[in-house]
Amino acid sequence: MDTFFYPRSIAVVGASKTNLGYSVLMNLVNGFQGGIYPVNRNHGEIEGVPCFSTLEAIPYPVDLAIIIVPAASIPAVLEACARKGIQSVIIESAGFAETGADGLALQDQCVAIAKGAGIRIWGPNCMGVVDILRKHFFTFMHPAIRAEGLLPGRISLIVQSGMMSAIFLVELAHRGIGVAKACSIGNRADVDECDVLEYLLADPDTEVIALYSESILRGRLFAQMAQSSTKPIVLLKGGSSEAGAQAAKSHTYSLSGNSRLLNSVLELSGVTVADEIYQMMDLANALATIPHIDPACRTAIVTLSGGAGVLACDALERHGIPVAQLSEQTKKTLSELFPVWMPVANPIDLFPTVGLHGRDVAFGRAISAVLEDSNVDVLLIHVVVGLGEDIEDLAALKKKADQLGKMVLFWLMGRQEAGERFRQRARTLGIPVHADISRAAECLRAVSKFMVHKTIATADGAASTPPSASVSKKPPLPSREKIWDEFDSKQFLASWAIPVVEERLVDSLDEAWRTAQAMGLPVVVKGLMPGEVHKTEHGLVQLGITDKFLLEAAFHHIQEKLDHRGKILIQKQVQSEYELIAGFIRDNQCGPCVMFGLGGILAELEPDVAFAMAPLYREGALKLIKRIRSRRLLQGFRGMPPLDGEAMADILVNLGTVGVAYQQIEQIDINPLAISTGAPVAVDATVMLKD
Repeated sequence: MDTFFYPRSIAVVGASKTNLGYSVLMNLVNGFQGGIYPVNRNHGEIEGVPCFSTLEAIPYPVDLAIIIVPAASIPAVLEACARKGIQSVIIESAGFAETGADGLALQDQCVAIAKGAGIRIWGPNCMGVVDILRKHFFTFMHPAIRAEGLLPGRISLIVQSGMMSAIFLVELAHRGIGVAKACSIGNRADVDECDVLEYLLADPDTEVIALYSESILRGRLFAQMAQSSTKPIVLLKGGSSEAGAQAAKSHTYSLSGNSRLLNSVLELSGVTVADEIYQMMDLANALATIPHIDPACRTAIVTLSGGAGVLACDALERHGIPVAQLSEQTKKTLSELFPVWMPVANPIDLFPTVGLHGRDVAFGRAISAVLEDSNVDVLLIHVVVGLGEDIEDLAALKKKADQLGKMVLFWLMGRQEAGERFRQRARTLGIPVHADISRAAECLRAVSKFMVHKTIATADGAASTPPSASVSKKPPLPSREKIWDEFDSKQFLASWAIPVVEERLVDSLDEAWRTAQAMGLPVVVKGLMPGEVHKTEHGLVQLGITDKFLLEAAFHHIQEKLDHRGKILIQKQVQSEYELIAGFIRDNQCGPCVMFGLGGILAELEPDVAFAMAPLYREGALKLIKRIRSRRLLQGFRGMPPLDGEAMADILVNLGTVGVAYQQIEQIDINPLAISTGAPVAVDATVMLKD
């Protein structure tokens, strides 16, 4: 991978006096200090740089070839690279897998040639590599973009799209955010985001990694690297709309769609997930400027407006950031500044204080007191510029905050020209400035969550290691059917220590009544139709059977619905406080995964689920349980018994173990998982095998 970033010499196959080949060559000429060898049989030179008719005609060693010729010509170029001994190639041409079956076949042909010759391919259909610190622009990006004032920084980009990488660079420059490297990886025929992530995690120039991707080919490996990373990773994932979801039969599979599974797995691995471009940029910038602060992010607010303080509190609370409780010493210090009629509280409204002591004294003493408060981790200052005096000594403010291990950020309002000057001053000092208080709160949340992750990753050297899922004496699967019925599924899960409801198959009405009496009324009557998962929609579930008359009516109704094609199940009716869902899925990107969330009909109406890679360790299972939005429900909401978290964690661990142990299992769906006096029990379940 080093050769893609730090080659000693580069051949440009397809260099020309116009179009993209010209842009590639000019980008190299205006920054790269190594050998530059244009290859074009129709020119003797381009802008004074001698051309060569073929790669073999270059009399010097070549570390890297950048190819920008029609797609159909590239197999022959790769063969020439092999003969020349070039082992790193960036293919920036389009016309491959992104165009359809014929393009995919051409791409596969290129990969086969490269593998046979020991060549690594970057791309195709990409914009290549940019290293702003070293002025390496190995790309056809228009040279005018460099005139936008691209800033060197500590954030590196991995971008699947070609043009988006250039757009990101321009927009980051406009927002005053610096970049170390930008890597446009295109179709990822060989080098993919995992290769680049591994490189950037070890790169001394990179402190934060931001990605835009529509898919992650090796999602499991990516999550594992993120889990052990002490560098922040921010992901903007494309393809999250309903149109991107696949049709599915099981709840578990349908709930995994729309990037939900991948995002959930990555967030559990410490990745910060963004929803849109500018949010991704701001989150990455915030993570690049954080000191080593307490993950609690207890925040003090200093303002000249009581209303602004209220809005700041609201935004922080929405994003789970605590408003700091000021120490008694801080309150005493501030009370000496405040008028006697004004109580000291956070947010700290300095407007009356400025009237008494002047702006410099009020701000200086208040900020100093707050930064020295052991109850405060973050100082959020609301400032309006261009209408009067400004906060002059930002450098001293930043120095003191750093010395005390605190974070300072600004919520900025005011006139445009003064605002730009303020941002520039703050930027050079590494102080985040936000025009929107909600975005400031989002960034604090990202900082808080990453600091928690980093503390765990640093303490362990890596995230906790899950137990082995190998089972020395696992019994054979009881069925080879693709979709098992509810009874077979639960009997199988019960053999793996997953609690299931009491139930029995019956052949006659008399047997059904005897079974119901033995279980104790009320009971549920279900019809099990081969291959059918959604029984309720087909009238195959009758609840609340409390006597023989109701049982007889339900039995005959379900017999008629089944039309002699299925089985009848008598099940003890569970009185539950609420319902959850748990599942296992073998995902294309992340491999075996476990799901947990809110169940019953709400599982599809308003999905509230989270995923983790399997096999799952106990600590991971407990973290997964806390990931759902409705976690307050599990803590004993409105007098209900709290969920038995240990029992729930056991179920999730066992689900992951059984799913990994049997490679034939594609999905396991437990819905609902009824919670009765806090204890989880599987009321319905489905096991699905691979085709």
